[in-house]
Amino acid sequence: MLISGILFIAAVLRFSITVCGEAGKSVVYLNTLQISGPLSCSEGFTELGYYNGSVSQTDSGSSCLKWTDFPDYMLQYPNRGLGDHNQCRNPDRGSNPWCFFRQKSGAIGWAYCDCHQGEAQLVGGSSNKSGRLEVYLNGRWGAVCDTHLTDRDASVVCRQLRLGEIGTALRHSYFGPGSGLFHFERLGCHGNEDSLLKCRSRKYVSGDCNHGNEAGVVCAVPEGNGAPLRLVGGLEDFEGRVEVYHNGRWGTICDDEWDDIDAEVVCRQLGLGGVPKAWTWAHFGQGTGPIMLDGVHCTGNELSLEECPHAPWGQHNCDHMEDSGVSCNPFSDGVLRLVGADSPWEGRLEVYHAGEWGTVCDDNWTGRHAQVVCRQLGYQGRAEVAPDGMYGEGTGLILLDEVTCEGGESSLLDCAHGQWGQHDCSHSEDVGIRCEREGQNNEIPEVPLATGPLVRLVDGESRKEGRVEVFINGHWGSVCDDGWNDISAGVVCRQLGFVGVSKARSMAYFGEGQGPIHLDNVKCAGTEASLGECSAVGPDAHDCRHSEDAGVICDFTTEPVKYRSMSKQECGLRPNTQRRRRRIIGGDKSLR
Repeated sequence: MLISGILFIAAVLRFSITVCGEAGKSVVYLNTLQISGPLSCSEGFTELGYYNGSVSQTDSGSSCLKWTDFPDYMLQYPNRGLGDHNQCRNPDRGSNPWCFFRQKSGAIGWAYCDCHQGEAQLVGGSSNKSGRLEVYLNGRWGAVCDTHLTDRDASVVCRQLRLGEIGTALRHSYFGPGSGLFHFERLGCHGNEDSLLKCRSRKYVSGDCNHGNEAGVVCAVPEGNGAPLRLVGGLEDFEGRVEVYHNGRWGTICDDEWDDIDAEVVCRQLGLGGVPKAWTWAHFGQGTGPIMLDGVHCTGNELSLEECPHAPWGQHNCDHMEDSGVSCNPFSDGVLRLVGADSPWEGRLEVYHAGEWGTVCDDNWTGRHAQVVCRQLGYQGRAEVAPDGMYGEGTGLILLDEVTCEGGESSLLDCAHGQWGQHDCSHSEDVGIRCEREGQNNEIPEVPLATGPLVRLVDGESRKEGRVEVFINGHWGSVCDDGWNDISAGVVCRQLGFVGVSKARSMAYFGEGQGPIHLDNVKCAGTEASLGECSAVGPDAHDCRHSEDAGVICDFTTEPVKYRSMSKQECGLRPNTQRRRRRIIGGDKSLR
């Protein structure tokens, strides 16, 4: 019995330390866990010793966070496939790959990954190269709504299925209806991805898709005028690097003499309206295949690019820094979009100006700004500014800063703002917005969205307690207990998604931290959604040591102890009123 008990304790300790802590030292409980059954994730195991596939979603469909957001793990597990990516890994050499993800409350959690997530199949066609597109998510096959499906999406499907480089999208349930389950409203592929999981997909929640809207794909060279074209690398379906298909391969076009007239022919051949605009100097990124054409010079009347005068196929004096691009733009200045999220009513805010999309700096953004954005996008419910970095960082221009809204404006451009393109920000300050769809009160969680730095609880005996640490300037650090009280503890617990009674602990109650001391003299009113909204002294002005590290206990409960009457109380042994559970101390396998 003793041996089995020891084995059980050792197994529990190994699991906790393997996933959430540094072996033999501390355990970090990161909010809630999502646990799945055994998986079959063998890609890379034999050669590398760890999973090396491209899956980047948890088994419940949440997007993984980049490993570079957790530098402690990068240092702890070198040469285990961690890096500047968000793909699932098992650096601890466990059987199941996993990743960190951000919960709806803004807190950080971890979960296992399903390595079959994102697989595609074509069903109902006359051969394996055509059929109704179905994608595997969360244990079920489901269709893709055809409303936004493009040939770029279809090409990625064909590439993922190893059925060639050219795909044609078909609509209106061309290959018959499916089960009625829809997984995606849109796929949003750039066209050069090798997996649907790498596309900017938007999951299907509700809408007009039904048994007449299942998307289909054909993996074959399309019929039509001229050599097939595609746009690759753009954020929208109507823009990207121009690539042409010739002799069985896709290749780029050199930008020598490339102008808006050439762009007009490209847009016409692709069936895209809007204003054609030519881009040069690899505006949409450099290609990797052959350079097919150079010296293209259209008159503007051609039906296909192949009809335009050009140098012989494959002859050029260029490199991929000169790859040409095109946008067939239907937008006008001031149009807004939300990107980087699964749902259309939330994401990183981007605004369109002078032919380009750019982000907006989050300086002084409040709910009033968010209300204007959501109103312009057609959402009438609540509006909130999302936590920093929740939807990732943009990569293009930062177009707006110093935006001041009263809250009643009908569009963001009606608010006062600085000059276009002038700012003092980086993309780490890109503002994110969450809107509420009318009649859908459950789309935004009741727990307030957390803002400011990430918070975690370390060295507690459950995920509900521990030393408070905040993530600032790329490092986790502790909080000094000067002025630390139950009100501040309540804010921390609320930020982490707990709603019960909160208790503050001082004097390194959960042990001393090892990193920097980030905050001192924290003063909260109790109404804040996160610790970052409370007043505090920063990391360069504290007067503390780690013996003063602050801690909290969330969802605090006390179990009343039944005492005998004082008159009958005997000397000697007394009932143990300690709330904390028994624990193992000392030794290599202890939690402390």
